[in-house]
Amino acid sequence: MAVTIKTSAFVKKLASNDRKTRDHAFETLKKYLSKKDSKLTYLEYQKLWKGLYYTMWFSDRPRPQQRLAKDISSLFTCISTTSNFTLFVKSFWDIICKEWPELDQWRIDKFYMLMRFIINSCFEKLKLENWDNDLVNNYINILIDGVLSGDRKIPVGVVYHIIDVWIDELEKVMFKDIDDDDDEEDDEEETDSLNDEKKSIVADIPIDLLLKPFKNLRKNALLKTLRLKTRDDLLLDSRLQDWGIDTGEVKPKKEEEEEWTGFGDN
Repeated sequence: MAVTIKTSAFVKKLASNDRKTRDHAFETLKKYLSKKDSKLTYLEYQKLWKGLYYTMWFSDRPRPQQRLAKDISSLFTCISTTSNFTLFVKSFWDIICKEWPELDQWRIDKFYMLMRFIINSCFEKLKLENWDNDLVNNYINILIDGVLSGDRKIPVGVVYHIIDVWIDELEKVMFKDIDDDDDEEDDEEETDSLNDEKKSIVADIPIDLLLKPFKNLRKNALLKTLRLKTRDDLLLDSRLQDWGIDTGEVKPKKEEEEEWTGFGDN
């Protein structure tokens, strides 16, 4: 099986326009990735992701795009070992960042969708493993060393999108199993009970660790706009406060001075 995955023929099957061929290739890949003895090198994972990337690239219609994005993202939950999972994550983000400058306005939305689905799937994987500390640490460190490093070489559009969807997708996964029908007529007692249930769930999840990359960006990102977006759109998200999470950030009464102040007198 390992030999088959390395061949261009296998990647072509993943990119096939024939749904049966593509579905069979995905099932084959899932079975391989789920084996504990499966082992690909970082370079091999990159080749695989290059093929998956262009599978998405050539998908044109909305419904097939969504189905394909779900198929691709589902691969993350079936990987059996921590080392394979982190290599798979690293390879994906490395390929996305490498290929991002070549994306045009007609294709960018489907890759935004793919990134959202994959972030969700990675949270699902962490949840399936009961938020294992070693697994979460490895996952977060891969992001900190790569796509969320704050390096100017990382496409800012990729980082911005991660910031935009991170809390949304974490919320979906954390509270997937509780009854929250968002009924505006719920009485105060029911609302308080639901909030308490959410806080209880959050207490068993390493939220601080999941927020670590963004605290680093807030402090160390070279771009001021990225530091401010991280603060305003993620670390000051009201849901974190609702869950009892203190990020140490306070909304300033007066926005930080803009770097451009005009030609006024000093």
